[in-house]
Amino acid sequence: MKMILKNLISVLGSALVGVGVGLCVVTGLGADALGVLWEGLTQHLPLTVGQASLVVTGTCLVIVALIDKKELGLATLLNPLATSLLTDLIIKHVALEGPTFLKLLIVIVGISFIGIGSGIAAATNAGKESYIALSFALSKRLSKDLAKVRMSLDCICFLTGMILGGKFMIGPIVGVLLIGPLLKATSQYCGKKMQPLLG
Repeated sequence: MKMILKNLISVLGSALVGVGVGLCVVTGLGADALGVLWEGLTQHLPLTVGQASLVVTGTCLVIVALIDKKELGLATLLNPLATSLLTDLIIKHVALEGPTFLKLLIVIVGISFIGIGSGIAAATNAGKESYIALSFALSKRLSKDLAKVRMSLDCICFLTGMILGGKFMIGPIVGVLLIGPLLKATSQYCGKKMQPLLG
């Protein structure tokens, strides 16, 4: 029962990530740094954006498997499905027109959802989505602050994507600044609150 509950909470966290990504996309200002990397890869490899995301996901999974397999689990497979379904749902049903400051505000809200949702999903320890798992595994292996590790990974993805030809947008910059700290704070807070419930 506890395992079902863990996976359910983890998937709900990932669904919140999907809502956040969708909101960022509909503003036209971009989402997180991974999107820039995926786009950059498509400029040099015969891949669609979706295929590029799978390549990055697979690469992260291999690295995590080599560093710390404990970060992987059933939710590693379930969470990307929840994220992609909610992202597509938001993009399909939400239209956004308005001034730039309103779009920027929505990007901040969307990026916050990504960080908070990632933290909720991670706190269950039911298995983490590959990129989040990589952040945690590297943080433990290098004995470095989780927020700084995530911010560093986001910077690497963003800069690599830009070098490869991805578009410069404000969303990924907001993501670099906010997702790491929110991921760390939410995972710690929710981990403590969920401990009595999930064991």
